[in-house]
Amino acid sequence: MTAALIAGTALGGILHATGNLRSVTAIYGLDGVVNEWTLVFCHSFVAAGPFVAIVTRLKRGKHVPRPLAESYRNPFLCACVGLSYGALLWVTVVAYGAPFLLGLAAGRAYPVPYHHSGSFVALLLFGAVLGAWFPLLRDFFTDQ
Repeated sequence: MTAALIAGTALGGILHATGNLRSVTAIYGLDGVVNEWTLVFCHSFVAAGPFVAIVTRLKRGKHVPRPLAESYRNPFLCACVGLSYGALLWVTVVAYGAPFLLGLAAGRAYPVPYHHSGSFVALLLFGAVLGAWFPLLRDFFTDQ
């Protein structure tokens, strides 16, 4: 989960640079820098779990194309898988999931899909960083 911590730092950094970090805490009705970064890291750890499961499953699949199966060991290939995973996260969480859940909670309609370019770039970066660091750190901790 060290890769999730590194990717969370990249995610929080790009959200901060684009001025969108406060939107993370606004969803929960919170405020403050500590809450912003705490939620970013919590979300990073939660999002990293399915990514690790996907990459591990790709390694073990019988009918998986070779580049996808090798992404378990190769930082570049795993970063490409992570980039795709970041786009998938954005579509499911930001574009459709958040407006749907906020609409249920608030009782009013939100635009679907919700176009938020700052979070799109941030989640693409998150996926790529997570994918690049996962095989490196997995090998490092396995060899210890």
